[in-house]
Amino acid sequence: MTDPTDPEERLLSRLGAMFEQADPPPPELVELARQSFVLRDLDAGLARLVEDSELSLEDTATRGPVPVRSPGTLPQPRQLTFQVIGPHGGDEIVIAVQVEPVGARRRLTGHLAPQGPARIEVRQPAAQPHRVDADHRGLFVIDGVLPGPMSLTCHRAGAPVVATQWILV
Repeated sequence: MTDPTDPEERLLSRLGAMFEQADPPPPELVELARQSFVLRDLDAGLARLVEDSELSLEDTATRGPVPVRSPGTLPQPRQLTFQVIGPHGGDEIVIAVQVEPVGARRRLTGHLAPQGPARIEVRQPAAQPHRVDADHRGLFVIDGVLPGPMSLTCHRAGAPVVATQWILV
């Protein structure tokens, strides 16, 4: 709780109000920040992006997973691979996803390793979470994904929840 009599708190409050009025953050950014904190509350393990067909590994390490496309180019199918390393250095889970443009939306075709059933959830700032089931081979298809920021969450029986880092699709 803040102390309204503290001069520093009053100054920070006034500055915050001034910036909120002069240059408010975009609603999409606020929602994205909110959802990233929601993922933290789930105690989900973070699946790190280890492969992006649009970026080299050096690009991913230095710039982060933010692809940049030339204006006017059509999106091409893209392969993304996320990985969680277990406590002994081996793969705990790998989530591989192909992102394909379908009109103004995206289709995600993916598989899990190790194979097995799971509930996959797509989270996006501009949409309600979308859930599908991966079959016994770990295969799943998600249609109608909006272009923009996205994160996947994987729920497997008897295993910790895993969420991918946010990425633009």
